[in-house]
Amino acid sequence: MDPRGSKRTVEEDGTARRSYELPLVGTRRTSVRNLTCWHRKPDQGTYRNYLNSGLPRRILYYKRGEWTDFPESAREAIIDGFRHQMPCMAVFLGRKVMLVDLLCMVMSNLMTKKHTSVAWIDEADRCFFPCLSFDGGADEPSELVSGVVRPQAYSVPAPQMVTEVIVGDGNGPPAPEAKILNLQTDSESFAFMEKLFLSGMPSFVKPENVLCIYEYVPKDTNAQVQFQAFDSQLRSTREKRGNANGKYAWFGSTTQEILRILTYGFGSAVAPTVGAAFGSGIYLTPYHRSFSSVNLCSVDGNGVQCMLLCQVILGNLEQVRPGSLQNSPSSDDYDSGVDDRKDPRCFVVWATHANTRVHPRSVVLFKLPPNLQEYFFDLSDFRFDKNPIRNIPRFNRLSAPKHTFVSLPGHEINQQMPYTILYYKVQHHISPIEKELLFRHHVDFQGILEAAPNADDMKDTASSRMKPRRIPSKKANDSSGR
Repeated sequence: MDPRGSKRTVEEDGTARRSYELPLVGTRRTSVRNLTCWHRKPDQGTYRNYLNSGLPRRILYYKRGEWTDFPESAREAIIDGFRHQMPCMAVFLGRKVMLVDLLCMVMSNLMTKKHTSVAWIDEADRCFFPCLSFDGGADEPSELVSGVVRPQAYSVPAPQMVTEVIVGDGNGPPAPEAKILNLQTDSESFAFMEKLFLSGMPSFVKPENVLCIYEYVPKDTNAQVQFQAFDSQLRSTREKRGNANGKYAWFGSTTQEILRILTYGFGSAVAPTVGAAFGSGIYLTPYHRSFSSVNLCSVDGNGVQCMLLCQVILGNLEQVRPGSLQNSPSSDDYDSGVDDRKDPRCFVVWATHANTRVHPRSVVLFKLPPNLQEYFFDLSDFRFDKNPIRNIPRFNRLSAPKHTFVSLPGHEINQQMPYTILYYKVQHHISPIEKELLFRHHVDFQGILEAAPNADDMKDTASSRMKPRRIPSKKANDSSGR
């Protein structure tokens, strides 16, 4: 559904599908007069706290009668928002999306609509706590009770300008409204998103690794403007090129950056990837290659990662050579970049086109075992290799050095099979993703073997080390006795 409530479609390999637009959950306010809480008018105390505080170093929420620290990933996102004068921001707290409102000193669960008090300690060790505190299970605030941190509320006098703000008419711009939908696991939308995510993963990533999927539907004015720009670009590209070449694509990044994208859009929240192999722009991976974005997704304290599914208008794709410094189309004949037009592994949307050609759709939260996280993070990333070897299984490129043998389980130790023969036998029994990973490991292993010393040279080196060293005779004029 678009912000106006009408159904839209996006091209995806020639198939029309429903368009799930993502809402923007905050608006930057640079004027103190226009600062507004999202669910209620702030009182004088919370205004004082926000305006007089230095940069927070510790942020807490009230839970079961105690003040509890936010996890590091959420804390960093909130601090970054405070630094950029954003009193209201969305963060992930485990599997839940929470809206933290520093101006009202409240954290809200956008699913259950329950609220929890928020407090913080700034870099000067000044404490800022609300007079009334409540946890997520309470409908009304209760008197503050002591917890992990003893509050020292309003430790700094409010400036005179606060009085002017508090007694104003309160008719500043309304806070952005955001509708964030946690998809039910038995819904059609959840099944579609999960299938897209898992289709780009090796078979050892299971459905149970997908924790939840959030679908975003924007309602505020900024979101409507961004959607209209995307929709207009879709129509104009179709008219100009004959085919807008709309695709689903994955964007991997830190949780903090993904939340900024949902708030401000790609053009304002994401800096172009500089120094990558295929020029400077926004890098996305095709929907069937979600595995290659895992290493770009930050991991929180609970091992949870999130990846953004986007709709992207690619138009005419221009093949970009590794090592390119390109940051825009080379001519009017092209719209976006790609590493390989026949078998794309990554798309590059130039920064000047990001706001109108990339539109968020949903966020997938997933959790992998530590060994699988390590596996994905250790994979070589062709996007940052300016002299890459194509990781496409082609037998004419599979050289077989004499050392490359694979021991077969259940067989004698001396019954080994050359890698090329093994690859030939299993190629039709594994997925394309696993085939590529197998080929990639083979290429990496070949590089190790080629860099290793020759076995005969190693023997000569070892034998030379075993020979006793000749001790030089003393000089005739050396009478020191040493």
